[in-house]
Amino acid sequence: MADELRDLRIPVMMAATEVAAIDAWRRKQDDLPSRSEAIRRLVELGLKAKK
Repeated sequence: MADELRDLRIPVMMAATEVAAIDAWRRKQDDLPSRSEAIRRLVELGLKAKK
């Protein structure tokens, strides 16, 4: 089931300031993730913080 979830595309509209904040965050990462990967990581961090 987890593999099926990874194949889903979820189009999201974001303000330019939000995209800029994501780009700034990803540039601080050692491995410079793609924008998509950065969004996945930030969502994961946010979900963990909710626990």
